[in-house]
Amino acid sequence: MEHCHFNLSRPLVYVSCSEFSAELGWQHHRYHHGQDTEILVGLSGQVFLQVSGKPYTLEAGDVLTVFPHETIVGARQTVTKSSFFWGHVVAPAVVDTRPSAPNGLTLPRFFHLQAQEKAVVNIHQLLDVSHSQYLVPHAADYQATMLFIELANDYAQQRTANPLHQGISNPHMAEQPTVAAIADHFHLNASYLTRVFKRDTGQNIQEYSNAVRLDYARYLLLTTNDPVASVSQQAFFSDPKYFSRLFKKKLQLTPSQYRRAYTHTFLNNQQVDPGVDVREQVRQLEKERQLPAQR
Repeated sequence: MEHCHFNLSRPLVYVSCSEFSAELGWQHHRYHHGQDTEILVGLSGQVFLQVSGKPYTLEAGDVLTVFPHETIVGARQTVTKSSFFWGHVVAPAVVDTRPSAPNGLTLPRFFHLQAQEKAVVNIHQLLDVSHSQYLVPHAADYQATMLFIELANDYAQQRTANPLHQGISNPHMAEQPTVAAIADHFHLNASYLTRVFKRDTGQNIQEYSNAVRLDYARYLLLTTNDPVASVSQQAFFSDPKYFSRLFKKKLQLTPSQYRRAYTHTFLNNQQVDPGVDVREQVRQLEKERQLPAQR
């Protein structure tokens, strides 16, 4: 598998992004990249793509990286309504077969997210920041870099995860099992489990459980119009007041404030022109930053 390695001595240069909604029968047009790298993250349905002649099916939670100077095109039409996030950045990048680089950030050609909710939150934050007015001109560069870091971190954790931790790090949130029950399930001593979990995650099991449920609550706040009480229940918090207190303690915003803070997203579909010429923006960035000419 090929991988793309980014040097993070400076932030990635944001070009453009959007959440695309595809109706039945839509097919991706042919697009040849210059210096830009594109990531696509599946949100729903199925999108059939080809990158440099190899087919990929993008489903919810899948991440596809299109490296510089490659061509992406639709392999065939969609068979159901589908949606995905796409984003372009320009940055010095090396493509090779190594699974990781000693420094910087690494993304593979294709992988499935382990923590989809966290990535979706970062996507919505980038959509918001990139389509809002900021006094700092490079705010979108930093937010795009954070999204790439989140995706790369998810991939790296999957590669290095201990099978034991894979089993205990995501207990069924609705059941909220006790430490003793988790330890018994894996035939471990409860004290040993607690020590190992704290050592490897920096959190005790209850703290980790709350963090996972809060991540899911953030996802629901950004992707639904459900009332806060309903979000609390769906995220497996039995007490909405406790949920709101914990949410504000961890994020310094109430759930309602958090939802209002990230609403300036930019959606497009095949009927609505996004008004963005990515290729021209990349050419301008190449010219301004004196990047090597496109091949």
